[in-house]
Amino acid sequence: MPSSMIRNTIISSNVIGPSVAVKPTSDTVRAPCKGVIKTISDKKNALIIQVGKCQLIINAGLNPKKYPENLFDIKIREGDNITTGMPLLSFNLDMLNQIDPCFTCVLTVRQVKALRSFSFTSNKKVFFDTVLFRLNTN
Repeated sequence: MPSSMIRNTIISSNVIGPSVAVKPTSDTVRAPCKGVIKTISDKKNALIIQVGKCQLIINAGLNPKKYPENLFDIKIREGDNITTGMPLLSFNLDMLNQIDPCFTCVLTVRQVKALRSFSFTSNKKVFFDTVLFRLNTN
């Protein structure tokens, strides 16, 4: 779903950068591309991947105060080099959907320089290999 439909005013108004949300059907978040893990949140539900001059922010859920401490299992560490498809984190999807019926995974593009080098594609149902957007990281 596009950022305008995300139930978070900072994300829906693109304050940080353009975003896209996906309602997960699996319990694992995988790397959308190669990069370096810069930051992992204390709750282990969010991380930042450095990709060239851009940063990709991945949030598994937008209500971390609702989530128990041990709900997310992080598979990587800060500073790790990652490749496309690598597992980043996993969670108990059934429990998350009970705690947060609007649970989504959100990908936000934060550009380090004033570049506007992305374009969204449109698909109603997405799979692991579905291209959601194209990003020029140069």
